[in-house]
Amino acid sequence: MSTTHVQSLPNVRGRMSYTEFGEGKRRREHLENGTDRIAAQMGDAASREDFIVYCEGQKHRHPNAVNEGYEVRISWATDELDPNKQDDIQRGMEYAYTLCHELAPDSMCWVTMHVDGEGGCVHAHATIANHDARSGQVINKEGTSLYAPRVQAVNDRLSRENGFQVLGADKEMSAWAQRRDTFGHDSFDRHLGDKVAYARDRSDTVDEFKRNLELEGVTLKETAKTDGKTGEVTTGWSYKAVDEWGPKRRTRKRRASNLADDLTKEGVEAYFAEKEAQAQAQAAVQPEPATVQEPAPEQAVATEPQPDSPAEPSFDVYSVEESDVAQMAGDLQRAHIHRSREAGKAFMDERYEALVEARNHPDEQLAKLREDVDAARREFHASKEARDALNHPCPNLLAGAWVFAKAGRDAKDPVSRMMADMTAMMLRMMIQEALAQERRRQREEAERRVYESRRNMWDAEKRLKAAEKALSDEDERETKAHAKTMQARYARARSVSPSTPRSADKDTQFGE
Repeated sequence: MSTTHVQSLPNVRGRMSYTEFGEGKRRREHLENGTDRIAAQMGDAASREDFIVYCEGQKHRHPNAVNEGYEVRISWATDELDPNKQDDIQRGMEYAYTLCHELAPDSMCWVTMHVDGEGGCVHAHATIANHDARSGQVINKEGTSLYAPRVQAVNDRLSRENGFQVLGADKEMSAWAQRRDTFGHDSFDRHLGDKVAYARDRSDTVDEFKRNLELEGVTLKETAKTDGKTGEVTTGWSYKAVDEWGPKRRTRKRRASNLADDLTKEGVEAYFAEKEAQAQAQAAVQPEPATVQEPAPEQAVATEPQPDSPAEPSFDVYSVEESDVAQMAGDLQRAHIHRSREAGKAFMDERYEALVEARNHPDEQLAKLREDVDAARREFHASKEARDALNHPCPNLLAGAWVFAKAGRDAKDPVSRMMADMTAMMLRMMIQEALAQERRRQREEAERRVYESRRNMWDAEKRLKAAEKALSDEDERETKAHAKTMQARYARARSVSPSTPRSADKDTQFGE
């Protein structure tokens, strides 16, 4: 792992003198003994003095500039670069030189390596001239910014590319297969992630992945952002689709990083890069057919041409002769001599010798040309069969069945039988993939039906509660109305026939 530190240099000569001899007592000892503290050095100038003079000269070219250059100090741990091994010192020096030209591609630099520091570790003093040869301007702005965050970010990226460790443990990349279960089965994120993962798994390139996303009803949006501090430009992806499983149908969007790391731009590109590498490795180990049988001319002529390409049989009937090769080599030889004379160059070079060899030995060149023609024919017929298979509703299974039938029919030797077995395995995988897709579709339909039935159940419960509340309110209203009516009747009865007060004397109570 390495650390970086950036320092501005108003005086490059003074700093270069320090990196050469040190300071104090150490400097006096080096000057007296005629030695220095440099473990290794390299740069874009012929010598250290020439580089210093160049930086001082650019100061006159940019009179308003404060600094003649900048120093980037890179230090490695002893367990990564051994100060006692010259190969490790050389590796660190080459890395520091590369880092300088990553930070300021068009500026001269000089790298000085030390191993005599307090910690005893390998470290580099990389001095960069404050002048951009391409733009003619000073550096430390925009694309040549030497602010510490950008320097550290570029150093981390370059360290990974060159096999060095990076400070801080990298975050483990999350995969959709693990993140999928963290979302609800009827959530928008889960359905969107399934569509994106399905489109990625059935694609071979990024362009095909984008087309399959459109078929799944998902829109990919790419956004570029520039960090104001580091100046680094990053590009991110987001996915947008119609939410058909929420409370209401609407268009929603999710950032790719919120779903899973392997669905981001970097994750998808890494997936296709790994897939391509595996395909190339598998193609490298597959045995090539021992012999290639060319179709007979009469059979090729008798073949009926396809309606969409009437000239296709001409690929099978064309043959190259030795006279054609000799004539072509002679024409190319004369053209090469004429062009070399016009350019004022000697025509006796490797190309001329190759043409002479082809003219003198046309049979060898003929064999090579026939191999190229055979390879081109195989590629043409394979591409045509693949195109025809796309017309079928299930092209992968149709193509696999056709290949399996052909391999089984031609399996007459061990290699062919092995190829037939491999084809059968491939066909089985295709069938499993088709069944998995059908199961996924059925599962999504079942989940959608469950969601709809649950929504209907909730709606029915809401209607029931609303009806019960309405009935309860009606009963309470009728009770209150009845009580109010009875009170009104009682008040009206009292007002119509008031009661006669009773006498205190019981003898006169009845008029006696």
